[in-house]
Amino acid sequence: AFQVPSDMNPALGLRAVRLGLARPELFSAQLRAMVRASAHGPLGIMIPMIASVSELRAVRALLDRAIADVDRDGHARSASLPLGVMVEVPSAVIMAAELAREAAFLSIGTNDLVQYALAVDRGSPNLAYLATPFDPAILRLIRAVVVAGDAAGSEVSVCGAMASDPVAAVLLIGLGVRALSLESAAIPSVKVAIGRFSVAEAREVAEGALSMATAGAVEELVKGS
Repeated sequence: AFQVPSDMNPALGLRAVRLGLARPELFSAQLRAMVRASAHGPLGIMIPMIASVSELRAVRALLDRAIADVDRDGHARSASLPLGVMVEVPSAVIMAAELAREAAFLSIGTNDLVQYALAVDRGSPNLAYLATPFDPAILRLIRAVVVAGDAAGSEVSVCGAMASDPVAAVLLIGLGVRALSLESAAIPSVKVAIGRFSVAEAREVAEGALSMATAGAVEELVKGS
């Protein structure tokens, strides 16, 4: 059995890709399983909590080794194994251009991005009012990732609660996001909300939101559109 070490602040501790790279023998077994699973249908590998290009390269080296192991053992696999990253750490946003050049796709994890960028424990009921994806800082971070992805030809998607919010989904489309990962129950309402706007109209709303100074002003603008 593997015991995850305790951290004073688990959200900033040994988790996600950090845990994988700290225990490469376990991570490599997972990667080999994913490589073999690719023989049965389209598969992309998305790495959470990437904070630097060096981490992405370390994962790619392990993935290349896993592919070689699967090939050596004679197992079938897909010829295409796109490797993407979750952008949920502010440093990943700052390095988005470099990450986009080396990753097949980027997926913005808004739940953790809100937590890390705004220094808010999203599980704290006392701070819930601060943990909003409508904060202008979050919108500007998302826009920066979209711009970097577009420049490198790397698809940018959004997952997390923001993608399941009909109002926020319109804002995301306006910011340039073209792929949303959301709860199945939210699909009908998000589809209706998006259908009320053309891309040009959504872009106009987003441009207005980017110029706002507070989350309240952003929500008022978007809900009144």
